[in-house]
Amino acid sequence: MVDIPAPPRATGSGEPHRPAPRQARAVATRETILAAAAHEFAAEGYHAASLSKILDRSGVTKGALYFHFASKEAMADAVVAVMERRFPEITAAFESLGHDPMTTAVAIAIGIADVFAADVHVRGGMRAVGEGVLGPERFRWAYQYWDDVFLDLLGRARDAGLLREGVDAEDLARTVVALGNGHRVVSTATTGQADLRDRAVRSWELLLGCVAEPAWLARWEAAGGMASLPLGDPLPGVPESGPDPVP
Repeated sequence: MVDIPAPPRATGSGEPHRPAPRQARAVATRETILAAAAHEFAAEGYHAASLSKILDRSGVTKGALYFHFASKEAMADAVVAVMERRFPEITAAFESLGHDPMTTAVAIAIGIADVFAADVHVRGGMRAVGEGVLGPERFRWAYQYWDDVFLDLLGRARDAGLLREGVDAEDLARTVVALGNGHRVVSTATTGQADLRDRAVRSWELLLGCVAEPAWLARWEAAGGMASLPLGDPLPGVPESGPDPVP
């Protein structure tokens, strides 16, 4: 797989980061606060999310919240850091299945839709970086990562003869990323991401008919096509949080 740079760290406001807790109870409290913050960022946006709502959702005391996080920005940094770790984990999970690069590209694209619907840290992280609170480099990396992943996969698909003659792998990769992000924005606004997977599946069915090499496409359809893809988050142990309500 292509060597993708690690995400940049935020410069922040100069506030020190709290050390990661070691005791199980402290770890659980921190994760509870983090999940509550992620929910609020996803549903309301970083700037509109209030500490009082985060406190109410988490059920912890104000003292416990400030023990773990010095500010709302520190919470955003932690939520985004979870998202940034998740992206390579998702990619590796699908790569490990051993499919050809074209199938892997489709599986990752649909899998991302499932992850956005299931994982509030990813939803909240994307909305936080989109509002620019952690700086332009963190915002850029969140999109550049997927550009690089699909450039790599579809470049390998081209080299293996899995794309139709004349299809430009770089143009296709950027189209895939733009489609995925467009579906996420529209689905969030209209259904709270309830139809995100369906949107992704339908766009890929249309796309494959135009760009996939016919023999590969015939094999793909004979194997079940989209119905053969796994449903849900590819990583075990991440509880599904469900979509946020439409703001």
